[in-house]
Amino acid sequence: MSARVARAAWARCWGVGCHRRASRLPVPPLGNAGVAELLRDAAAVEDAPWEAAARRTPGQCSVLLFPGQGSQVVGMARGLLRYPRVRELYAAAQRVLGYDLLELSLRGPQEALERTVHCQPAVFVASLAAVEKLHHLQPEAIENCVAAAGFSVGEFAALVFAGAMEFSEDHWSHCPGPALCSPLAREPR
Repeated sequence: MSARVARAAWARCWGVGCHRRASRLPVPPLGNAGVAELLRDAAAVEDAPWEAAARRTPGQCSVLLFPGQGSQVVGMARGLLRYPRVRELYAAAQRVLGYDLLELSLRGPQEALERTVHCQPAVFVASLAAVEKLHHLQPEAIENCVAAAGFSVGEFAALVFAGAMEFSEDHWSHCPGPALCSPLAREPR
C-alpha cells in the first residue's frame, strides 16, 4: 500500500475497512527468467502502470514515529479531546476493554496507568488521537508522510496509520500489545 493511499485512508476512517489490496503491478514470470530481464522490465517506465513520481526534498517529507510503553503520563489525552473523532477512539476502546480508558488517561492514578495492562492501550489510543490532532493542525505532515514506525506498542499505532491494521472494535483481537490479549485487560483496575 502506498503512503498516499495510507494517508487517504487515515483521513477517511483511521484505517477502518481499509484492507491491503492486491498489487496492480505485473506479477514476475514463473520459471527461470533471468534477473537482468526482470530488472529491464522493472526499469521500463513506458510499460509501468504509473507515472514516475518526482523526487521530494527532505524538507517536503515527514516521518511519524509513535511512542511505546513508558511514555504514558496522567493527563496525556487532555489536549486532544477537542479534535473530531478522538472521543470516538476512546469510546471504542472502552467498549472493547470494559473500562474507561479516557478517564484513566486523564485522571489516573499514575500507578494504575503504569501497569502494562493499562498503559499499552492508553499509549496506543493516545497515539492515534495525536495523529487526529496533527491531521487538523498540519495536514501537510500527514499528506507528505513517507514512513511510519513505532517503539513497542507504538508499532501497532504505526500499522493502523499505514492502513495495514484496522482500529475497528472487531479487529482488536489482533492484539495491539500483549496487554490487550490478556483477560485482565478487560477488568477495571
